[in-house]
Parts: sequence; structure tokens; C-alpha cells
Amino acid sequence: MACAFSDTCRAVIVFIWTALTLSIVHVASATNISIHVAASEIERQALLNSGWWKDRIPQNTSDHCGWVGITCDYEGRITDIGLQKSNIKGELGRLNFSCFPNLQYLDLGSNNLSGSIPSQIDSLSNLTYIYLYENNLTGTIPKEIGSLRNLEVLDLGSNNLNGTIPIEIGSVRNLETLSLDGNKLSGTIPIEIESLRNLQWLDLSSNKLSGTIPKEIGSLRNLKELDLSSNKLGGVLPQEIENLKSLTALSMDANNLGGPIPSTLFRLTNIEYLSLGFNRFNGSIPREIVNLKNLTSLSLGGNKLTGHIPSTLGRLTSLQILDLSSNQLHSSIPLVIGNFSALSYLDLSDNRICGIIPDELTKLSHLKYLNLSSNLLSGQIPFAIGKLFNLASLDLSKNKLSGSIPTEIGNCSELRNLTLNHNSLNG
Repeated sequence: MACAFSDTCRAVIVFIWTALTLSIVHVASATNISIHVAASEIERQALLNSGWWKDRIPQNTSDHCGWVGITCDYEGRITDIGLQKSNIKGELGRLNFSCFPNLQYLDLGSNNLSGSIPSQIDSLSNLTYIYLYENNLTGTIPKEIGSLRNLEVLDLGSNNLNGTIPIEIGSVRNLETLSLDGNKLSGTIPIEIESLRNLQWLDLSSNKLSGTIPKEIGSLRNLKELDLSSNKLGGVLPQEIENLKSLTALSMDANNLGGPIPSTLFRLTNIEYLSLGFNRFNGSIPREIVNLKNLTSLSLGGNKLTGHIPSTLGRLTSLQILDLSSNQLHSSIPLVIGNFSALSYLDLSDNRICGIIPDELTKLSHLKYLNLSSNLLSGQIPFAIGKLFNLASLDLSKNKLSGSIPTEIGNCSELRNLTLNHNSLNG
């Protein structure tokens, strides 16, 4: 009896324990489901409250995960919002960011959004990509942006943002792309930027940034493209820029940078695009420029460069664009100009270049734009200029050219702009 009773009790206890466990699991599961459903409904309501999906909800579904530009995870939580180029209007703050804790991707670029970037953006701790470019956003960049430690792309370009670049940006250490171009940002480039060691693309162009380029920028060794053009930056190029060995494009035109062009710049042998135009650089064009074997575009126009055009330029046979205009260069056009077999754009205007137009220039069969105006060129226009079949614009005005205008110029069937005035030409 004692043994039988013990077995019966054991069976009853096991049954009760199993039932209680299943009941607890069921309650917990039901609770979790209820939580997810409630959270999902909060997200759905936040989308509706923004007003941006008013005309974008499919008639056959109320499930917001099927709405235009919305992606959800397996639990029905929103991970992606993408409504770029959708003509949405109103203030950005109409979308309650705090309702989307799982959001990883936000693209509202190329719309008509206004207002400021809400500080509540720090609640989106899982955000990896932010695209808010080409809107009408105003106000400052919130310092809370520094809380987004998972962020890899931040594109706020082409808005009306003002104020300074927050130093907290240095805390976003996973950042690979930072585009703040085309705003009204002022102040200096924060030295905290040196912490962004994963940065590959940095565009701060077309703002009102002032001060000098911080030497800390040399810490961004993974940088591939750097654009600081159209600001109010002054001083000289920091020597530390030579550390940017991965750089393929460097734009610093339209600033107040001065001094000689540092030869250390020409150690960046991966550069394909170099634009330093419309600054105050002086001295001669360094011969070390020959090291930039991959260069396809070189713009040094609008400076105070003197001396002659170095013959070493002729080794840069990949050049497609060469702009040395509006400097104080003298001597003649080097014969090595004929080596630029890929050149399509050549501007040597507004210098003190003398001598004749060499026949080697007429070997540039891909040339579409040629401007040699406002120099001291003499002699005749070479007859072989008619071989430039792709030429669309030719300006030889304001020189000392003489003789007849060659009839062969009529062979340039693509020519749309021809300017020869202020010479001593006839015919």
C-alpha cells in the first residue's frame, strides 16, 4: 500500500507540475504576443499620424508591413522606412521617432520636409542608415546624433541646416559616410572628427565653415573621398593629409587656402580627382605631381601660381580634365601636351603663356573644350586644328595671333562655340 500510494502521489505531483508549467508558458507566450501586437499597433498609428501614408495604403490590406516603403521583421516590427522622392511634405517631427525602436534604415531623401531634426532621434539606437538629403530642414544638427553608435551612413546634404557641426559626431565611430554638404553650417571642423576611423566618404562642401583644416583629419586613413569645397577655410593644407593613402578624390576649391601646394600632397598616389581651384595657392606647380599616375582630373585654376607648366605633367596620360586657368603661369605650352590622349577639357586661359600654339595640341582627338584665351600667344592658328573632330568649344580670344583663320576649322563638325576676337586675324 505504501509503495502504491507513493507511485500515485508521484504521478499526481508530476501531472500538476506539468500543467502549471504549460500554463505559465502559455501565459508568458500570450503576454509576449500581446506586447508585440501592442507595439506593432503603436508603430502603425505613428505612421498614420504622420499623414505621409494617407494616399499610399493599399485598399486590400490594413497591415502596415505591406505599405509602401515599409519593411518589418518576423515579429511585425518596423525595421526600414523608405519614402525617398515621394513628394511628402510637412515637418519631419510629425513622425514620432520614439515609436520605432527597431528601426535600422531611414530614407526620406528628396522630399519637401521642413522643420528641425528632433532630438528624439536618439531613441533610434539601432539605426544604421539615415538619408534626409534634399529637403528643407532647418535648425541645428542635434547633439543627440552622437548616441547613434550603430550609424554607418548620415546624409543630411542639401538642406538649410545652420549652427556648428556638433562635437558629439565623434562618438559615432562606425560612421562610413558623412554628408553635410549644401547647408549653412558655420564654425570650424571639429577635431573630434579624428575618432571616425571607419569614415570613407566625407562631404562638408558648400557651407560657411571657417578656420583651418584640422591636422586631425590625417587620422581618417580609410577615407576615399574628401570634399571641403565652397567654404571659408583658410590657412595652409595640413601636412598630415599625406596619411590619407586611400584617397581617390580630393576637392578643396573655392576657399581661402594659401601658401605653396605642399609636395606631400603628391604622395597620395591613388588620387584620381584633385581640385584646388579658386584659392590663394602660390609658388610653382610641384614637379612631384608626376607621382599621381591615376589622375584623371586636375583643377588648379583661380590661384596665384607662377612659373612654367612642368613638362612632367606629360606623364599623366590618364588626364581627361586639366584646368590651370586664371593664374600667373608663363613660358610656352609644353610639347608634352600631345601625350594627353584622353584629354577632353583643357583650360589654360588668363595666364601669361607665350609662344605659338604647338601642333602637338591638335593630336588630342578626344578634346571637346579648349580655352587658351587671355594669354600672350602669337603666330598662326595651326591648320591641323581641323583634326579635332570632337571639339565643341574653342576660345583663342585676347592673344596676339595673326594670319588667316584656317578653313580647316570647318572640319570641326561638333563646334558650337568659336571665339577668336581681339587678335590680329584675317579672313
